[in-house]
Amino acid sequence: MAKQEAFSVVLDGALQSEIDAYCEMHTIDRARLVQMAMAEYLHAHDPELSQLVSGYTEMAAINAQICQEFTACENEAYSHIH
Repeated sequence: MAKQEAFSVVLDGALQSEIDAYCEMHTIDRARLVQMAMAEYLHAHDPELSQLVSGYTEMAAINAQICQEFTACENEAYSHIH
């Protein structure tokens, strides 16, 4: 069984009432509902996160190449300043 941890969430009254009504109607525990909702949310937004990570990884390589290409130019500029 996966390790479980508790944390607290502050909800406005209207949302709390809606959650309680849903749980009662579907005979589900509030904690289980929150677990399922969070898992669904993360799954739905995971592609966006993966795309961001991929994009930043690609840009890191491009940025490193740009820095390397301009190192000589930057060194020459510093030599004129000092």
